[in-house]
Amino acid sequence: MARKTKLTNSSDEADIASVLAGDSVFAIPYFQRPYKWKSDRIKQFQKDILEVVDSLIADSPDNHFLGAIIVHGRRRNPSDPTVFEVIDGQQRLTTVYLFIAALISVYSQSQQFDEAVGLFQKFISLGRQGGLASNLKLHTGGEDRRQLNDVTSELLTIPELRTRLGTYQPVPLPNSGSSNGPLKKNYASLKRFLSEQKKANGIERVRLISRAVLENFSVVQIDVNDPANGPKIFDSLNSQQEPMTIGDLIRNEIFSRVADKSPADVELLDRDNWQPFYRNFKHNDKNLFDSYFFPYGLTQNPNLAKSEVYNYLRDSWKSTSTPTEIIEQLGRFQNAFLDIATGSNKQNLTTPFKKAFQRLFEVGLPAASYPFLMNLSEALRKEELSNLSEALEMLSCTESFLVRRAIAGFEPTGLHSVFKRLWQDLDGEFTVTKLRQEIRKHGTVQWPNDSEFRSAVEHRSLYGAAITPFFIRQFDMSLGGEHPVGSHQIEHVLPRTSTSDWLKFFTPEEHKKYVDCLANLLPMTGGLNSSVSNDSYFDKRKRYGADAMYKSTREFAESNKLWTPAELQTRAKKLSEWASSRWKY
Repeated sequence: MARKTKLTNSSDEADIASVLAGDSVFAIPYFQRPYKWKSDRIKQFQKDILEVVDSLIADSPDNHFLGAIIVHGRRRNPSDPTVFEVIDGQQRLTTVYLFIAALISVYSQSQQFDEAVGLFQKFISLGRQGGLASNLKLHTGGEDRRQLNDVTSELLTIPELRTRLGTYQPVPLPNSGSSNGPLKKNYASLKRFLSEQKKANGIERVRLISRAVLENFSVVQIDVNDPANGPKIFDSLNSQQEPMTIGDLIRNEIFSRVADKSPADVELLDRDNWQPFYRNFKHNDKNLFDSYFFPYGLTQNPNLAKSEVYNYLRDSWKSTSTPTEIIEQLGRFQNAFLDIATGSNKQNLTTPFKKAFQRLFEVGLPAASYPFLMNLSEALRKEELSNLSEALEMLSCTESFLVRRAIAGFEPTGLHSVFKRLWQDLDGEFTVTKLRQEIRKHGTVQWPNDSEFRSAVEHRSLYGAAITPFFIRQFDMSLGGEHPVGSHQIEHVLPRTSTSDWLKFFTPEEHKKYVDCLANLLPMTGGLNSSVSNDSYFDKRKRYGADAMYKSTREFAESNKLWTPAELQTRAKKLSEWASSRWKY
C-alpha cells in the first residue's frame, strides 16, 4: 500500500492519533466561547473523511490537514499529565473528540469491544486523575461541560464496555452549562453518519473511517512558551476569525487558578469580582477593556514593550495567592484610566482637578500619556501630593505641551518615550519646573515655542483637525460663554465654496489660503450653520448677532462690520496672542 505523506513542511505536523494519544489533557479556558460548529461544518467534515477513505481504497492515501492548534503547556508537578491550555483549535479538537466517542459507541453496539475499549483508553480519558478535576482528556469551557459529561456517560450505559474499562472509568468535569447544544447535536450526527456507513458497507467500513481520521487527518500543534504570543500566531493563521486579545489571556490566566473548583465557585468569582471589574470598562457603545492593560502594565514597569505586558503581569502574580487579589491589583488604576479615556470623574477628584482632566480628555490625549496621568490621578486620589497648586500646574503644563504640538501639526510619534517613564523620572519632585525639565530632555520631541505656535494659529489650515473643536470651545469659554462639550458645529465665515459676493473681497488665492484657518472658523449650532451656508457676509452677520448661541460668534458679529483678508488677519493675531497666553511655553 502506498505511503501517506505530510501536507506541510513542518516537523510538528502530526496525525490526530499522535496528538491526542499522549499523557496529556487539552483544556479550553472556562470562559472561552462555547463549541459552535454548525451542521454544514459537520457535513463538510464527513465529506472530507469519505474523500480520504476513497484514497485509501485506491491505494493512494491522501492526507487531510485540519490546520494549526495553538496551545500553552502547563505542568504542575513532574508526575502530573501535561495540561495544554487551548489558545486556538477548540472547534477542531472538540469535533475529533466527539468523532472518537461516536466510533466507540458504534463499535460497542456492534460488539467490537476490544476496539471500543482501546479507543476509550487511548483518547477519551486518562487512567488516573493526576490532581485534576477530571480525568477526561478534553476539558471544555464552562458552557459545554454538561454536554460533554452526558456524551461520556452515555457510553458507560453499555454494561460490557463499562466492565471492560476497569480503572479507566471517566471522572466527569464539574457540571456547568446547558444540557443541550451543538456539542451533543454534533455527537448524534457523527453517530448517525458512522451507523449509516456500517449499515451500507459493514464494520470494515467503520474501521477504514477510523483509520482515515486518526492516521490521515493531521494538525500542526504549536506550543507557545509565552501565551502572549498566541494571539499573534492566531491572527496570522486565522485572518478571517476573531483573534484572542491580551484581555482574553488575562481572564483565562485568572480563571485557570480555579479550574479545579466547582462551577459554583467559578461562577461566584466571575459574578462578584470579575464581572464588576469588566463591566466598569463599558462606556456608551464602547468597551475599553483591552485598551487598559498596556498603560496599566507601564504603571508597574515603565520599560515594558506592549508584547511583554502579559508575560510580565503573569510572572508578577506568581506570589499572589488568590484570583481575587489579582483582580483587586488590576483594578487599582482602573478609574484613573477611565477618567482619562472618557472624561468622567470616577476618582472623585476636586473640581479644579476634575476640570483639568476633562480638558485633557477633550484635547484627544495620545495613549502614550496615559501611564503618567494615571499615576498622577491616583496620587491625587490617595492624597499623596503635598502641593496641590503645583500638581494643578503640572496638568496645565501637560495640556499646553500637547495643545501646542497638535496646533503646530506634530504627530504623536515619539511621545511614548516622553511619557512612559515620566512619573518615575520626576523622582518624587512633583513640580511644574521639574516636569518641563524632563519633557525637554527629549530633544527630538518638539515643543513649539511662542513664535512657532503663533504662526500655526495664524496660518495653518486647521479645519478638520482633532484639536480644533477644543480650541474653539476654550476661546468661547474665555469670553464667558457657556459652551457644553460637543455642542457646536464649525461655521466657515468665508464659505468653503466661494460665490460672486465673496469674490469681491477674497481672490481665489486668498480663499484657498484663509478658508480653513482658525480665524475664519466660528462655533455654531447645526440648524443655524446650515441656514446661513454660503450667504453673503452682510446676511451672515445679522444672523450671527441675533441668533447665535455662542458668545464668541455674537462678539465676532459685533466686532467685524466687514470680513476681508485684513479683518481676518487681525482676528488671527488676536487668537494667536490669546492662545500663547492660554497655553504657555
